[in-house]
Amino acid sequence: MPLQRALHGALCALLAATTLVAGTPASNAATEPEHQLKGTQRPNSVLAEAARSSHVTQQDSVPLVAGTLRDSASLPLPDTPLRIDLEPTRALISPAGIGVGLEYVKLAETRTAQDGTFAFASGRFQDLTGYADENGVASALITSAGGQHNVWRRIYLHAPTAKSNRWTMAEPAPNRKAVTRQQRVLDGSGSAPPVTVESETALELVGYAGSSPGTPQQQAMPNPAQYCNSNEGYFFAMTNIPIKRSLVTLRAHATGPDTSATYAWGTTETTQIEAAANIAAAGALAKVGFTKVQTVSAGINFEIGHFQPAHFQAEFEFRTWDLWCQNYITLENRISGKYEWRPYRFAGGNDIIPRGGNQGVCPDPDTTTSISSATWVARDSTWTRYGGVDFGTVKLDSRTTNGSNWKLTVTPAKTASICGLEDLPIYASYVMEEY
Repeated sequence: MPLQRALHGALCALLAATTLVAGTPASNAATEPEHQLKGTQRPNSVLAEAARSSHVTQQDSVPLVAGTLRDSASLPLPDTPLRIDLEPTRALISPAGIGVGLEYVKLAETRTAQDGTFAFASGRFQDLTGYADENGVASALITSAGGQHNVWRRIYLHAPTAKSNRWTMAEPAPNRKAVTRQQRVLDGSGSAPPVTVESETALELVGYAGSSPGTPQQQAMPNPAQYCNSNEGYFFAMTNIPIKRSLVTLRAHATGPDTSATYAWGTTETTQIEAAANIAAAGALAKVGFTKVQTVSAGINFEIGHFQPAHFQAEFEFRTWDLWCQNYITLENRISGKYEWRPYRFAGGNDIIPRGGNQGVCPDPDTTTSISSATWVARDSTWTRYGGVDFGTVKLDSRTTNGSNWKLTVTPAKTASICGLEDLPIYASYVMEEY
């Protein structure tokens, strides 16, 4: 036993030295009450060990996701290491409590080609318990490591099935027609560029210039981004401070002289708001992709009368999740000093604000239709609000998907014409009265 303890001590000392050489100093999180760690959990140890020991070959691999990595100037970023990890489900994260970490499972690693393109492939994992929800949807975080650019990007995926022998995107379906910049101005969501239509084979990732020294040849591959070392896994743990509250636009609509509208918001189940992480220099925030509100709660009903271009807003509480690093062998934890903002729960506040441009004029006559009774519109579409949440350094997006719990109903006082910006009103994400 004394010999075993001595060997273990020597191994820990060697690993500690390796950690310092890799360029990320250790820190004592216990001195900061807001960053106390109460413990870590392994939602699926079998999956984690299988993924960690998996040596993927061409015969037993399945395609994961692919795309292109570019910098903020849209130039390709070659020879950049990337990795993709599965995140625990909301059902596990929500009750975990403050300071409890949940393990992330690494699926794959790769490097970008000279033109910035990349492709991930993963092993065939049978049991995704804890990492896929009741609908078979898994949340994955793509990060960069070891280079001069940081990448954080969240995507939702369906696991491979007997019918589809690859991972597929589980994002809401893209609009049937592209939404132009002019139409975005019309619906009041600003002059943001058109939505990029992505699939599991055409992701568009952005690399943010980092402040960490070194080059890919000089550094070991840390994870994620620059903040944990190659001999460490990572996880997030919710902190008790800070907390922010912000109004988020859930839906927009415009009535005219002959229609009124009701938006029945029944639950936060499908509410998604783009998260932000302080990964860039000087603590600036960078977008990392949509994340669902952690705590599911009931919503409210909105009503507007005639001649009202309006945005329906609900107030959400945002909290920070600290990024922790854990040594694979010693299981020692340390805080990285980086964190991510995530929407936590509905705060109860709400508002209807007048927004919109030149209403009443439909941009495409093919999307106009006549109604004479109350009509459920936008029933299978997704509304994305650009610049919906302002944290000072970034303006985040909000996104909701209509359904039985998210119901936009247009009621005509007499026969009226309504239209959708990018499709027929029953499908379109934004609907208004034509007059």
